[in-house]
Amino acid sequence: MTVENTPQKGRDIDLLDVNLFVERHEHEVFRQLRDEAPVHFNPEPDGPGFYALTRYDHIKAVAQDHVRFCSGKGTQIRDKRAEGTGHPSVHNADPPIHGALRKVGMPPLRRSVIEGRGARIREIITDLMEATPRGDYFDFVEAISVKIPMIVFADVLGVPDDMQLTMVHWANTMSDVLASDAEQATARADLFAYFRRLAAEKRADPQEDLASALVTAEIDGARLTEEQLDAYFMVLTVAGNETTRNLLSGGLEQLCRQPGDMARLREAPGLIPKAVEEMVRWVSPVIQMRRTAIEDSDLFGVPIAAGTKVVLYFASGNRDERMFDRAGDFIIDRQPNAHMGFGIGPHFCLGAHLARVETQIFFEEFFKRYSACEIEGLGDRLPSNWFAGTAKLMVKWQ
Repeated sequence: MTVENTPQKGRDIDLLDVNLFVERHEHEVFRQLRDEAPVHFNPEPDGPGFYALTRYDHIKAVAQDHVRFCSGKGTQIRDKRAEGTGHPSVHNADPPIHGALRKVGMPPLRRSVIEGRGARIREIITDLMEATPRGDYFDFVEAISVKIPMIVFADVLGVPDDMQLTMVHWANTMSDVLASDAEQATARADLFAYFRRLAAEKRADPQEDLASALVTAEIDGARLTEEQLDAYFMVLTVAGNETTRNLLSGGLEQLCRQPGDMARLREAPGLIPKAVEEMVRWVSPVIQMRRTAIEDSDLFGVPIAAGTKVVLYFASGNRDERMFDRAGDFIIDRQPNAHMGFGIGPHFCLGAHLARVETQIFFEEFFKRYSACEIEGLGDRLPSNWFAGTAKLMVKWQ
């Protein structure tokens, strides 16, 4: 599909400006780009710049086209990979290795396995809820939304309780856009050293957990190398924490702003799964991911050269009026809801089932336990143009 893309339109918009997201102006800017410059060239202060795609159909087309657009050059805007220069993670891999790596990780994260862990996930969530005050404000991010995915994923991975906080601190440093290269290098080294100890323990004594599944899996008759395992463990830890953490905080914040829908869900908990899908669309925990053009191409009317960076703004696609009726409204029973909050195409999020189950169980227990909930203003946004996250959200529930 070719679109008119007037070069001067949107030229003053800088999607690398973190303040755009901290101050919650990103969606008005995305709408402007969708309407006026859906293939928007964005300069980089320390790089060649990139083309930003903001329309749903454009994002979908590129995300599904691994022949012309690759992930192996990196999925961050900057020319770097979270796992460093070693073996690429499943996230930063292309066919055929991408499919082989993905096949290894899928069985322990499939829906039936995650749902089988529901009782344990519910126990973790209710224990955290019981530790919070009633009738007094507390930081929901610190007390609940950071800890649920951290503890749940560590449990799924097979990490002992005494290492969970440290492991997630390292992983959070890897996803922090404000962390220096030196800080990220140190965190990466510490995380890889721990993963290798964990892998050795699981080889010696395999359990019913994700780490055991990965260290005993084979690709073409061979076990995964240490570098492959390092990268796999890292990307799963970062993704398993960031997505659910931000989904919980952003979802609860928006429900508190719509008390009628809050009451409706309390009376009809069967709507919770649909509401969670709408939270994924609305929050879009991962704002964007990058691809790189493999060959000279026509990018929806704009000629680009091989090697050009193309960034897919899932957060914008999820508010595209061309795809979603009343795209700017949070509708708890939205149907259909073909959002791209977990990505789309071959790199669809491996942990989507886990994020859904965690969030659904949280809201099931929330509506069972609390008769009222309010927030003290909007939450503080994370200073990130990669993750749509909340740094602090003051909540009071009864």
